[in-house]
Amino acid sequence: MDTTLRTLTGPIVLARTRAPDLESVRKLNCWGSEVEDISVVRQMPNLEICSVSVNDITTLEDFQHCKNLQELYIRNNKIEMLSDICYLKDLNCLRILWLSDNPCATAENYRHTVIRNLPQLQKLDNVVIDDEDKEAAKEKGEELTLPETDEENVTKDDRVLSNGDNSNTTNEKDMDKPFPKDPVTLSWAETNKIREQLGLKPLPIEKMTSPKSAPTSSTRARNAHVLQAVLILLKDLDRDSLEIVDTAIKKRLDGL
Repeated sequence: MDTTLRTLTGPIVLARTRAPDLESVRKLNCWGSEVEDISVVRQMPNLEICSVSVNDITTLEDFQHCKNLQELYIRNNKIEMLSDICYLKDLNCLRILWLSDNPCATAENYRHTVIRNLPQLQKLDNVVIDDEDKEAAKEKGEELTLPETDEENVTKDDRVLSNGDNSNTTNEKDMDKPFPKDPVTLSWAETNKIREQLGLKPLPIEKMTSPKSAPTSSTRARNAHVLQAVLILLKDLDRDSLEIVDTAIKKRLDGL
């Protein structure tokens, strides 16, 4: 698989972790993949250990949704504002944070400030936090906040609208809703488009709509992600490997 991702997507996460859905992901390792967009972690409330060091991530904002996060390894990225650690304040389970080699780590009293704002931490940048560190943090650390600016509001609104229909009927309640998840179902046309890319015969519409064979929503979700993951993985297979896949597909179809 290409190690350059830029945007980490649901299908790629599922392909790497082999989890049935994003909510089941507990460990994620995308070290050194040139990732810029990590917003998919918003859909992983049960994520416990995340390793995304040596990438191009610029903010910690997306991790505020990972309420069960215990260990975050995000050194050597492009996080400039030390105030971004405020996004981690409500992560009560967070015990280990490795943030060094980011621009924000050069701030004055960096270590003391991080410890003061994240008192739940037990280790920062691979160094255990002891009582002496905690006492020094009270004196030297700066209390940080994330002010709500007009620019941030505009950005938030634009991101919500970009995931909707961009109509004038969008209200404030709609804007407060969480970002939509990856599609969990595929339409008949979308399914056949994927099957065509795989060299398979199109499915008749009855196959998709028959009540007798209608899959559950969880099954549809898994199938959708698996199909997308398969397409991604196929690009890296050579001719011999593709022939093996082709044989396996034919056997599978014959057994249906």
